[in-house]
Amino acid sequence: MLDLQQLHYFVAVAETQSIARASERLHISQSPLSRQVIALEERLGLALFARSGKRLKLTQAGQRFLEECRLLLSASARLESRVREEAAGRAGSVAIGHVESALHAGVLRKALRALRRQSPATEVQLQAARSAAQFEALRDGRIDIGFAHRAPPASDDALASRRVAREPYLLALPADHALATGRRAGARALDGAPFVFLPRQATPEGRAQMLEACRRAGFTPAIRHEAAEPSTVLELVACGLGLAIVQSGLKRLAPSGVAWAELPRGFALELEVHAVTRKVPGALAERLLAALPAV
Repeated sequence: MLDLQQLHYFVAVAETQSIARASERLHISQSPLSRQVIALEERLGLALFARSGKRLKLTQAGQRFLEECRLLLSASARLESRVREEAAGRAGSVAIGHVESALHAGVLRKALRALRRQSPATEVQLQAARSAAQFEALRDGRIDIGFAHRAPPASDDALASRRVAREPYLLALPADHALATGRRAGARALDGAPFVFLPRQATPEGRAQMLEACRRAGFTPAIRHEAAEPSTVLELVACGLGLAIVQSGLKRLAPSGVAWAELPRGFALELEVHAVTRKVPGALAERLLAALPAV
């Protein structure tokens, strides 16, 4: 395998046509420089220079080799620069896993804007995934950072996390509904009322937590319709097909015909977003984390 330092020495000698001038350029003594050039010729099995006293002139083979060396050294310099930029978190690519609610909570927007300001050349890959799937992808190295509904288990010594967003849930209801007064809804009025929910298979754990929070607050939703996307849930509410419990961040995306009320006082559930990384995150993941203080 060729030694890049030897190639660097060779290029200096070829460009100056002198061991003495090349040694001045490289800030090394002449004897080791001459030995390195001879060692390179022996490795290649050909003469790179025609020697006449202290004058050196490239042979035809040496001239062709010089052109290839310049290309190789230039590529090597670019590679080193890119790796240094990536190590410092100023370039490269970052793979991000996220639950959809992280988008509506503004977490990704804030983190990605900060990353773009600091590392504009960074390539970003987004992958929507459930929390558990993100933990697995982090362990396997398929993503660099995840934004999940919950922290990984305390027994998981491969991952680290911190909560970066929390927001309340609101009651979305048709604008002509009797409860569309802007005030807090009572538990009795919500008990048995028709609701629109996300499908159980989409977020089984989240749905169970939601129903338990409703029960503790004193009401049981009658789930009449399901929709796979929060935006569709709100559309069904606007159509008058039921009420919905959604994160407050969705309020700005609601279609006309949707009104809002606060949930009963006993409703204690909040939406949480946790940033999850490997125990030793990469530089770009650290930059994303730095833009999101713990809450």
